[in-house]
Formats: sequence, C-alpha cells, structure tokens
Amino acid sequence: MIRRTVGYAAAVLVTGYLFLMYDTPALSAALVLEILYPVVSFACLHNMSARLTAGIGKVPAMGEKNQKIRVKLWVYNTSRIWNGKYELRVKIGGRNSGQMTVKKMSGMLEPGRKKALPFYFTSEYCGSMEVALDGMKIFDFFGLFYRTIPLADKAYVGIMPKAGLMPLEITRRTREFLADADEYSVEKSGDDPSEIYQIREYRPWDSVHDIHWKLTAKEDALMVKEYSFPLGCVVLVWMEYPKKGQSSEGFSKMLESAASLCMTLAGEKCIHMAAWFEEKNMRIVKWKVSSEETVHGLLWRMLEMEPYTDDNMRKACYEDAFRGEHFSSIVKIDGQGGITVDGEKQELLQL
Repeated sequence: MIRRTVGYAAAVLVTGYLFLMYDTPALSAALVLEILYPVVSFACLHNMSARLTAGIGKVPAMGEKNQKIRVKLWVYNTSRIWNGKYELRVKIGGRNSGQMTVKKMSGMLEPGRKKALPFYFTSEYCGSMEVALDGMKIFDFFGLFYRTIPLADKAYVGIMPKAGLMPLEITRRTREFLADADEYSVEKSGDDPSEIYQIREYRPWDSVHDIHWKLTAKEDALMVKEYSFPLGCVVLVWMEYPKKGQSSEGFSKMLESAASLCMTLAGEKCIHMAAWFEEKNMRIVKWKVSSEETVHGLLWRMLEMEPYTDDNMRKACYEDAFRGEHFSSIVKIDGQGGITVDGEKQELLQL
C-alpha cells in the first residue's frame, strides 16, 4: 500500500509540474481528478468493506497424505451497486508446526452475488492441518488503492496415517500376563478368582481347592470352578512428544508408527493401552485399544496432541496415573517415530 501511495503521489506531482509548465485545460482537469480520486476511492472502499464478506464452507473431516484435498470457500457481495474486486489470503499449515503457507485467490464479484471458490491443497505429512482465512483485500475501481478486511474463519482437516502391519513377536509372557480389568474373556480361562469362567466336571489334574462343594453335593458328582481371564491392557504404548525438537515430519512419523504398532497388536488380539501427557489439562490421556475400530478412534484423538514443555509435570502425572498398574511391556514412541521396548531399541519387536 505504501508503494502504491508513493507512486500515486509521484504521478500527482508530475501532473502538477506539467500543469505549471503548460497551463492547459486538459492538465487542469487531470490534476483535479488525481487530487479528488483518493477521496472518492476511500469512500468507496469504506462502503465496500461493509458489503463484501468471505468464509469457509464445506471442509472434509479427514484426508490422506499427498492426496489433493478440496475445501469450499465463499465470497458474498451484498452491495446492489458496486462490483467487488477482491484478493483472498488463505493460510495452510500443521496445527503445531508454526509454519503456514500463504496462498492468494483473486477475482471480481458482481453486485448481490455469492460465489463458491474451490480451494485445493495437499499435505506431505500426517496430522491436523489448519485452513484459515487471514484476510481479504478489496480494491477500488482502477485497482490503485485497497483496504484489508480482517478475517478469522478457520477449519481443520485430519490427515490420517496409513496403518500397515509391522513384524513383531508377542511372547508367552505377554499372552499369559494378568492385568486388572472389568472385562473377562469368554474364550479362555485364567487365574483371576474374582470371576468364574465356567463350572465343569472334575478332571484328575484339577486342584482340590477348585472343587465347588455346594454344586458337587447337588449334582452328586465332583464339580470344579474355572476362573476367568481378565481382558486388561497388558502392554503400554507411551507417546513421548516434547516441544524440543518437534516438527511436522516427526509428528507424522510418530502417528504412522503408532498406527502400525496398534493395528498389529489389535490384529494379534493383544489388548493394550496408548497414553500420552496432555499439558494444558495436566493429565495423562489413556486410550484402551482392543480392536481395529478403537485404533481408528485413537488416531483421530492423537491428531489433537500438543507437545509439552514441562518435563517435571509430565513425570509427576505419569507416576500418579500409573500408580499400582503393571504391564508386560512398555513401548515408547518418540516424537520422531522411533520405537523402544522397555528402554531398548530392537530390530524385531518382542513384547
């Protein structure tokens, strides 16, 4: 705007100089018009700023990496007289990246018209992408001067990671690990005496302590109790996402690692818990994963993750959240997608 103003002032000075040198009616009229034009332009732009609006319309909830995503924008000219010449500024970037790409869309809108503007973008990373209208410039008749209308409309598109299976071995220790739970298996028995899996006839290898004496007396045959197997979370998948060193690429890799690991564990019927530190609420977010559906729910929730800065608070919340809880293995996924099991990096994951 400063360059335009300086350029216009220079043009007025040149016209004024020529008017003084060659006192002609044409130069007189040109000088008067050049002096009055900014005033008329200001009045026109002031009127149009209240008549021209823009916003974000239909936005897809999710998309895929490196795939074209369509966002519907709109511009509305409520004036019944003036055409609206505009330039819309759109910002796109990751929710936590701090880096936004600016794109511009310009055009002319007739009086009383509402125009839909399809806007396309792609993302090379997974995560939550922010689409925001940063502002709109409206121009006068000849496009010499403009006025900026502030806009604050924004929307988010979740770029979901692809969940591919990864090679890992679930050991017998993890398969038979008993974790506290409110749900019990209907397919196999266990050693949790708080719940009975089934009552059946006595077999030679059964313990005498498992005999159900009341039912034995009633049935006139030895009957034993089989205890239930609790469907608790036997593996903890911890997401380590500190502010230091975080990036859009790193967060994308962390999402992809979590998607592949959790989908593989769910396919192996290994119930596990995904968790991370949520600093703004000073708590540990816990997500039980037992099926493919819960994996998709987990990934959708992870898109809202924010990096933390207070490591001492993270440690305190972690100790409080998992006090008294035990896991067969603790898998940590860092902010770059790296995976360690119980503090060790493994070529082939063994849980």
